[in-house]
Amino acid sequence: MEKIEALSALDAKRHAEAQMARAANCPPWRHAVFGLLMGGLVASPAFEIKIRFAVLAVLLGCIPLIMHSDRKRMGMFVNGYRRGKTRLVALGVLIVELALYFGSVRFALSLNDRTTPLLLGLAAIVIGIGGSLIWQRVFVRELSA
Repeated sequence: MEKIEALSALDAKRHAEAQMARAANCPPWRHAVFGLLMGGLVASPAFEIKIRFAVLAVLLGCIPLIMHSDRKRMGMFVNGYRRGKTRLVALGVLIVELALYFGSVRFALSLNDRTTPLLLGLAAIVIGIGGSLIWQRVFVRELSA
């Protein structure tokens, strides 16, 4: 009886993971929103302090909206720093985006260059979208395995 119960539990787990993998396929706008959030953060030092804080407030305010949207669309919100290979993808994206942000801060605040942070922000959008797409592929692959 124990073996049958164990096999049944494993089958139920596989079935639930397969359902999560199907639900985890995000629409293109979801990846674009993540990229825009990253780009906005990286570009924010290009603006005077009041505008910078307003941009940061809007970006932070978008996070609960994204979480709510994911829960409504998929029935769940998956933390990007979850255990597994997805964490490596998330950390890689984080390292690159932080490097762009620190470069943006240096150019804007130390060198008084307001153009380079905007260009770095554009790069951050592209990297954010690409990172989001890669993260999703890895997540679905992990669940489908």
